[in-house]
Formats: sequence, structure tokens, C-alpha cells
Amino acid sequence: MLETQALLDSPARQRCRYPPTPFACSWTKDADDVAWVRLAGELDIATSPQLERALNEAQGEARLVVADLRGVAFAACSAVQALADADARARQESRRLVILRGPPHVDRVFALSGVCDVVEVVDHDAGAPSLMALLGLASEERDIATAQAGDVS
Repeated sequence: MLETQALLDSPARQRCRYPPTPFACSWTKDADDVAWVRLAGELDIATSPQLERALNEAQGEARLVVADLRGVAFAACSAVQALADADARARQESRRLVILRGPPHVDRVFALSGVCDVVEVVDHDAGAPSLMALLGLASEERDIATAQAGDVS
């Protein structure tokens, strides 16, 4: 009887009782040539194509793309793969992808997959030195690119 109760109270069973968190994915570009891809809801095999499109579009418009996972309720392996692929593309094109760490249960998926050892993941605290340094670096990269473009003219 105790095993049956444990099954009924398991996280997987409880998840079945509630509708999935709706997926939302959008991106914006700011003045410092940084694109912010904001994600919310469940990242799974059904929503990964939307994530891939948003990352592709953002990478085509900005040298630095920040994928904000703070609003993600669930992440499947397909989402991890989409972000790893986007990171590989960014490196090939001398661009950069940075992931803002999601909730602990989402971060765990990334850690277990080993992707955290490959991609750049930073904490989301707005005052965190790593995030502030990242944004400062984006501004410096923009200034260098602008200066180089001026030398070509």
C-alpha cells in the first residue's frame, strides 16, 4: 500500500493532474548589439523548433545572444541540444551565446547533460559581476566592431 501511495504522490503523477505551463519565446535586440531570447513554460520536443528559430534569428542580428531561462518550468533534452547547437554556431561565426541560469530543476538538466561544461552559463542576479562584465564586454565588442568598420571605409 505504501508503494502505491508513493506512486500516486510522485512528481510525474502530480504533473499529469495539472495542465502544462504554456510555452512562450520572444527575442529583442538592445542598443549594445545584444539579443535577449526570453523563454517561459515548457521546453520540450514540441517547442524546441520555436526555440531554434528564435535563436537563429537573434544570432543573425546580434553578436551576443543571451538566452534567459529564468521563466522555464521544464526543459527536455531537445531544448538542451538546441542551445548547445546554437552555442556551436555562435563560436563558428565568432559570436557568443550566454545562458542565464534557470530554476534549479531546469539547471539540473543542463548540469546532468554536461552542457554546462561547454556553454557559458551565468547567474541571473542583475548585480552579479559576471552578468555586468558580460554586458560591458558586449559594449566593448560593439565599439571595436564600429572602429573596424570605420577603418575599412
